[in-house]
Amino acid sequence: MNAGPDVPGRVEITARALTSLARAVAAERLGAPAKRVRVGLGDASGALALDIESPVRLRDDLVGEATRAAGEIRDRVGALTGRRVGPTHIELTGIVHEHRSRVH
Repeated sequence: MNAGPDVPGRVEITARALTSLARAVAAERLGAPAKRVRVGLGDASGALALDIESPVRLRDDLVGEATRAAGEIRDRVGALTGRRVGPTHIELTGIVHEHRSRVH
């Protein structure tokens, strides 16, 4: 498969697009609706810093789950954007309960 000729220029990802992407990644990983996830972007010595406020799906070990999620979110955002992502802070704001539908 040929990638085609090199095209001069550059690709820029806006802060709004980075925020939306990080929100989607965090929502998926934490099991929360994206509309309830807030993401702030910052600079950490040239790396992208993420501040995430979100509810989380109920688990046995919420602190351990949030710690693992922070690393996975950092890695996924970095892979998708090609940027170096540094500190990822997660503030848990509530619990998302799974609703089970009733079968009639």
